[in-house]
Amino acid sequence: MTQIKCLLIFLMAFLTAGMLSAEIIDDDTPVPAVGDWGGPDRVLTAAEFEQWIRGRKVFDKDWRQSEGLGSPDMNADSCRACHQKPVIGAGGLLDTNVTQFGNDNGGLGPFIALPGGPVASKLRRPDTPGREDADASADIFEQRQTPSVLGAGAIDSIFEAQIFANEDPMDVNGDGVRGVARIVDVGGGVLEAGRFGWKGQIPKVSDFVRDALGGELGMTVFDDGRGFGLLSDGDAIADPEMPIQEYNDLIFYNQHLAPPPRGGGQVAAGEVLFESVGCATCHTPELLGSNGPVPLYSNLLLHDIHEDDFRGMAEPQAPVGFYKTPPLWGLRKSAPYLHDGRATTIVQAIEMHFDEANLSRQNYLNLTTQEREDLLLFLNDL
Repeated sequence: MTQIKCLLIFLMAFLTAGMLSAEIIDDDTPVPAVGDWGGPDRVLTAAEFEQWIRGRKVFDKDWRQSEGLGSPDMNADSCRACHQKPVIGAGGLLDTNVTQFGNDNGGLGPFIALPGGPVASKLRRPDTPGREDADASADIFEQRQTPSVLGAGAIDSIFEAQIFANEDPMDVNGDGVRGVARIVDVGGGVLEAGRFGWKGQIPKVSDFVRDALGGELGMTVFDDGRGFGLLSDGDAIADPEMPIQEYNDLIFYNQHLAPPPRGGGQVAAGEVLFESVGCATCHTPELLGSNGPVPLYSNLLLHDIHEDDFRGMAEPQAPVGFYKTPPLWGLRKSAPYLHDGRATTIVQAIEMHFDEANLSRQNYLNLTTQEREDLLLFLNDL
């Protein structure tokens, strides 16, 4: 009887897990209003609306091994599995974090990339011989928080000149801030400014989607000549594994997700303080795009805001501690904060700003109680 009960409990747990991981989007799922959380970024034509709906279903789709899922490792079986808080297409909680690893000689440096890295995948196909998630010599492990893709198309539209205009790697103006753009070679010596990824390593929305299909799902894609995405793997499924129609629909959906809307509160006093304490130096309120101003509250530049003894991952042009300034739109619904999610509140995130942000953090700490409340009221409107 005990064995039977155990079997029943196991089956219930298995079935419950299956139900929790099932698709949450179907033909009857309402579409949020234009400009609302999880809605389209503009009024779409009838054909565009149909493609957006199809793309949302692809974003939500639970892929299977028979379709190419896993290569052999993966972090999830769908885009929605990580991008769903507070709506599909947004970010994720701590349980969606992935781990990156490397070796920094016990903190003495230099950082060394290790074979099989930098990401230790969460899941492995059961029909594939196992291997270690990380090289045995790894001594640095870093968490990465799932970024939101809401408004990604608007970020894609920002003119590169707007990004470069705010660079100051030598701190010529003496404000302690040394922002620099990440330059990415997308093939044939063509250089573009990075806009996506915590290290600013990805220039366009389509590149971001391709990179995630390979790195997160283990799905192969066709070669578009830009160097992003997994082109082949070792399974028995013919490459590319992602059907071109579903691929195009998925790209369109990501390009036309609306930015998070503002709360609409009376926050003028806090916005003035945001500027005066220096937050807007990096969290630039808006950058100009092809369709007008993009109010993302980021300059899309790399900055180091960490303490001197911080240990983390390094990439070409993005040393240890350097991360792209995250957009603040949607801040009130995107906890936890920072690249690894270690700040659970906005106040904690502010207090964890060092190095290039030392002056801004100190200015914040010097505010009166009322001024801090006004500033936080503004931030909670984003």
